[in-house]
Amino acid sequence: MKSLQEFYNDKETAANVKKWLHQVAEEMALEKLFNREDVSGIADARDIIDTAFEKMDEMFAPKPKKKP
Repeated sequence: MKSLQEFYNDKETAANVKKWLHQVAEEMALEKLFNREDVSGIADARDIIDTAFEKMDEMFAPKPKKKP
């Protein structure tokens, strides 16, 4: 998990990867759409991408310090 945390901490890279994944999904959606294919799974894929990045926030974001 160390490498995943390092990826998460590199905010610029993480944002670029997320943006790139969204762009790939959009390109695939357009291609499938114009080929009259089912594109419903593309929205699910985008949700999975977003959820994965949200889970990294939950795992690696600094936790607020508790007062004793």
